[in-house]
Amino acid sequence: MNKPIKVLIADDSKVSTQLLVSILEETSDIQVIATAKDGIEAIQLTKQLRPDLITMDIFMPNMDGIEATRTIMADCPTPIIIISSQYNKNMAESSFNALEAGALSIIEKPSPSSNDFAEAKRFILNSIRALAGVPVVTRKRTLPLDSVSAVPKIEQTFKILALGSSTGGPAALNCILQGLPADFNIPIVITQHITKGFLEGLISWLQYQTSLKLEVAKHNQMLKPGHVYFAPDNFHLTITKGLEPIAILKDSIPINHFKPSANVLFTSVAESYPKEAIGGILTGMGRDGAIGLLLMKKAGCYTFAQSKSTSVVFGMPGAAVEMQAINKIIDLEQISKFLAKICK
Repeated sequence: MNKPIKVLIADDSKVSTQLLVSILEETSDIQVIATAKDGIEAIQLTKQLRPDLITMDIFMPNMDGIEATRTIMADCPTPIIIISSQYNKNMAESSFNALEAGALSIIEKPSPSSNDFAEAKRFILNSIRALAGVPVVTRKRTLPLDSVSAVPKIEQTFKILALGSSTGGPAALNCILQGLPADFNIPIVITQHITKGFLEGLISWLQYQTSLKLEVAKHNQMLKPGHVYFAPDNFHLTITKGLEPIAILKDSIPINHFKPSANVLFTSVAESYPKEAIGGILTGMGRDGAIGLLLMKKAGCYTFAQSKSTSVVFGMPGAAVEMQAINKIIDLEQISKFLAKICK
């Protein structure tokens, strides 16, 4: 029998801590070994108890979750999930600063009074199971500057780039978008699985790092080169062909629990831009995007997946690779260079 996953909870709210403890204790494969009321105590308990994973609040007295995360990652690297309240865009944006400090994922604090409490509990438990074993020691890669020069010559003219991501996606998108030039010559559309209410904070956080223009996609919006459009909360983003690509939002049913769904986005791109689109699947739990990416590949589009060694979770990319939906597997640090090269 496998040993249970040892979890440390860091949160100054007794109510929130008790709720998390009750959720985690519903299952036998996760064990809460301690709780901390601030960042200082979280650091001390991490060094003392060596948990498999930490759930970290952001706003705590004495030392906040961002500084605690930064210190833990430097002194005693441990997988960290941010579980924090989202009251407004600025507070959500603060949560994403924890990703720069080394946290792996961000989840909103569950509320027993919400209609989707059962789904929120399931997501927290699955996230802990997926991330508890993730290596978090940063390994600097010494790749030559011309390491993407081996890209085979691609005789295609691309009109749009579509990306799908989930767990670990915000940090991966940050790496990619900040590496693309301001004059990137096609629009970028993205489906990122994210807790409702955190999207605006994510976009604000990413915008600091890139010269591209980021925004939430609007219905019937014409998409411009050098702009990045995110699927909005609780709507599927699809693309249709016009003088320029056009965003169409659909309020249809979730696909395998996801709304927005990367499969829906990729499928629409395959139908609207055969041989004229690039599709990329990034780090994430589950299999969303694999079927849609296969349709893109069959339609003559160029497809790629983030490599296993650079993915926080290889679920989504791995599913696409397994289905032979991928033309190329690329390390995260090389994706922006690769895209800039094939989109010239």
